[in-house]
Amino acid sequence: MTKLTAYRGHILSARADGEWDDWPDGLVSVDAAGTICAAGPWKLRRETGRVVDLRPHVILPGFVDTHAHIPQMPACGAHGESLLRWLRTWIYPLEAAFRGERARAGAEAFFREMLAEGITTAALYASAWPDGVDACFAAAKKAGVRALIGPPLMDVESYRDDLRRARRRTERVLSEAAVLCRTWHQPRGRLRFAFTPRFALSCTPELMAGAAELAARYDAPVQTHLAENREETRLVEKRFGSRYLEVYRRCGLVRPGAIFAHAIWLDDGEWRALGDAGASVAHCPSSNLFLRSGTMRWRAGARVGLGSDVGAGPSLSPFDVMRASIATGACTDPAALLRAATREGAAALGFPGGCLEAGQPADFVVLDRGIVVPPGGPDLENTRDLISRIVHRCNRAAVSATYVDGELRAGATGPVAGRTRSCLRATRTWASR
Repeated sequence: MTKLTAYRGHILSARADGEWDDWPDGLVSVDAAGTICAAGPWKLRRETGRVVDLRPHVILPGFVDTHAHIPQMPACGAHGESLLRWLRTWIYPLEAAFRGERARAGAEAFFREMLAEGITTAALYASAWPDGVDACFAAAKKAGVRALIGPPLMDVESYRDDLRRARRRTERVLSEAAVLCRTWHQPRGRLRFAFTPRFALSCTPELMAGAAELAARYDAPVQTHLAENREETRLVEKRFGSRYLEVYRRCGLVRPGAIFAHAIWLDDGEWRALGDAGASVAHCPSSNLFLRSGTMRWRAGARVGLGSDVGAGPSLSPFDVMRASIATGACTDPAALLRAATREGAAALGFPGGCLEAGQPADFVVLDRGIVVPPGGPDLENTRDLISRIVHRCNRAAVSATYVDGELRAGATGPVAGRTRSCLRATRTWASR
């Protein structure tokens, strides 16, 4: 007989029809493989099994970060300059050192922080060094998260000394990426390799076209930056003689499953073109604010997920990212932002999850209701109030537990985490309740 565990609490999850499941006394039933068997009001329970009672706390789908840089964590909150100067002065030297033991330690620290923030799924950039990429995948595997990871492919202004001296630089970069893809890519697993041209200014057309061809060959995703900064966008148009998105389209990068970070300096037609191609936008408002890159206009047409863009983004916190979007005016609807941080983000990356529904992986976070609702505050009156309070009031301290495939992967200190641990040691049957 399949062993089931029921997690009881206030369940909140975005639905495919645009509405929300909101059960103040609800359950998520999880089997031994970490798959959700049922979700709904507690009073409708039918099966028997172990109960983890998390009332009165809130259970949400795990958060999804659609754009971040693993080696850049040490730069968070420092050196707020314009994009190109920031990259060349601070970030390229930092990434150039991200290899060997430094890469192993840095990657493990990154994933610990990611889980502590309630993020269970992410699209990530490693360093350009193959051993740095290996370290990131190994750390992601150890952490148990879902992740797309790729090295920033660069054959122009590369910070790798060996590539600057190489005669067949483009071929070598593509060859290394293909080897890494064959080593780590699991098209239907937790870990997937992403072909990752850094941005048009760091790539020749041959490198971008080669990355697109390899992505198609290996059924792998593509991720890159697009129109983040005015100066960057002007330089791309000057170098290539066409609009930024058109450069990528000619090279075959505008394709289903592609993830384009920032997308600030695009017009309405370009947003529609991204949507028509089945591509998605990673909206990075905290990063855009920090580097003064501009404000993205959230247009109809393409799917939008949220990205912390660490280290231009000052933290991995999905709450900080959502509030930055509101503060900049990119999107002022808390429900749209929370949906982008969960269901839409998972869909953008091509991963299951992002919702608490039967057949989906049991990736979820537990939020401390004592932080969601202010001291002395009234009971939550409706779903809109609950979402607004989550977006506007929560922070890392509110994330008391993070689960991936039904396994506890992180638990902060505090009342909910302590209660979770004690409940995991207790076994009850639903029939006895």
